[in-house]
Amino acid sequence: LRAKFRQIPVPEGLKEQIIAERKAHTKPFWRRSTVVLAAVATLAVLMGLVSLWRPSREDTGFNVYAERMTRNALRGYAMDLATNDPVQVRDYLARNGAPSDYTVPAPLTRATLTGCAIMSWQGASVSMICFRSGKPLPPGQSTDLWLFVIHHASIAGAPTSATPSVAPVNRAATARWTQGDETYLLVTDGDETFLRRYL
Repeated sequence: LRAKFRQIPVPEGLKEQIIAERKAHTKPFWRRSTVVLAAVATLAVLMGLVSLWRPSREDTGFNVYAERMTRNALRGYAMDLATNDPVQVRDYLARNGAPSDYTVPAPLTRATLTGCAIMSWQGASVSMICFRSGKPLPPGQSTDLWLFVIHHASIAGAPTSATPSVAPVNRAATARWTQGDETYLLVTDGDETFLRRYL
């Protein structure tokens, strides 16, 4: 068979034709690969820039603030001051540069004040005033109502109405409103019906 194959004459120009066709097929593929790689690299850079830009915008919004404060309340925290004296709470917050000139909704004053803590949001101080409704709580939990107060000018997208609007955040119910220079967020580890008793 080998001898027979060797007797077959090779057409003229076959070698050059094979090489020319190989170049014709490989060159466009190389160019296509370069274009695809360039497009992928450009897309990766754009996505990186968007991911760097978007969080800073979102982080200043009220909805993200509400989620963060709710998470802080529900996951457990240490109160800076444990007391049922509202005068001591206001004095402590004022001395530490947190909002202290706030108005507690009348129904919420029927709950037991348990203390306060100071949180931070985008460099601004947030007052967290803690209350207990009186319902049975899990072991280790001393409060089930949290009122967060921040200066209205310190947060983007804050509510402008003095009438509370209720919205769920994870397993919690929240109410948000603005009164005077302060924006309020009331959080409870319960449902909307329970929350509305304190508005």
